[in-house]
Amino acid sequence: MTTLTLSLFKENESVREYAYRTLRENILKLKLKPGDKISEKEISDTLSISRTPVREAFIRLSQEQLLEVLPQRGTYISKINTSQIAEFRFLRVTLEQAVMKLACEKFPPEYQQKIIDCLEEQSTCVKIKNYSRFFELDNGMHSIIFSGCEKPNIWQLMQNTNLNYIRSRVLDLHSKNNEIDLLFTQHQQIVEAILNHDSVLGNKIITEHINKVIGDIEELKTIYPDYFE
Repeated sequence: MTTLTLSLFKENESVREYAYRTLRENILKLKLKPGDKISEKEISDTLSISRTPVREAFIRLSQEQLLEVLPQRGTYISKINTSQIAEFRFLRVTLEQAVMKLACEKFPPEYQQKIIDCLEEQSTCVKIKNYSRFFELDNGMHSIIFSGCEKPNIWQLMQNTNLNYIRSRVLDLHSKNNEIDLLFTQHQQIVEAILNHDSVLGNKIITEHINKVIGDIEELKTIYPDYFE
């Protein structure tokens, strides 16, 4: 039986959007693991909705390459594509470096406070090892930086195209006892660079931060060989 982490409907959210959002979040957070087989009936029963919105969600997720439909065999959660991760890393490093340069030059006071508050909440997550919330705050911090530099749509674009990268980061975070501590240290240095207008430190640490997942891929493939293509 498929185990999903369920959430409440959002305000004005359709059943179709709810099915899609729930499945997508469970795939990206690895609640539904790469290679898992799922079915429309099973998901519709779990979500207590009809099969039509589930079928529509399956179509959207397969278009995003998060689901793989194999004729006569069924529907499976797509495995993580490492070549796509390497390609996306190039895009993300390039954009993150450019935005970090802007942030170190000028960052609005209201966004400075937002990023400080985000870092403080991350500190709490580190203490109690709340990996799921820390991951959300990690993304939130980058979103704050892009928004503070008037580039929120670029961040959203990256979020919609780096799905293999996201899953690898989640897997990496849960695989090592000290991973959350290392990431938090990097986040502290990122904030320090922005607040002190230190573009040299900013470029150095953001590059290390984004490249880290690539360096860990081979180890992750050894630990979880069935999760990768």
